[in-house]
Amino acid sequence: MPVSAEAEQDLYRFVDAIGSQEALQEQFNQVGEIDSLRSLLRSVAPSLTGAAVIPLEQATRKPKILVDSGITDDQQIPWRLLRCTGGPLVLQLICKKANFAIWIESV
Repeated sequence: MPVSAEAEQDLYRFVDAIGSQEALQEQFNQVGEIDSLRSLLRSVAPSLTGAAVIPLEQATRKPKILVDSGITDDQQIPWRLLRCTGGPLVLQLICKKANFAIWIESV
């Protein structure tokens, strides 16, 4: 179930934060498994509660509803925000060691 549009703004703020902080980009590039991803997310963006490691095929497949996309300046991490049909706004990151889907779980 999707969260409110107001709550989804946390994903946009996170994209801005990771895009402007090379050290944070480096941290995401070093993450290779789900527990490390969740720990890093808790430390930088506690409202982003949903997380998954995803295969490259899924991270690069053409989305049905693309909201925004880009590449971070320093570490060149491709990212995209997409809307799951009837579901949440999801951020996908293609990092060096793993690819991630990040979202806000409804409570």
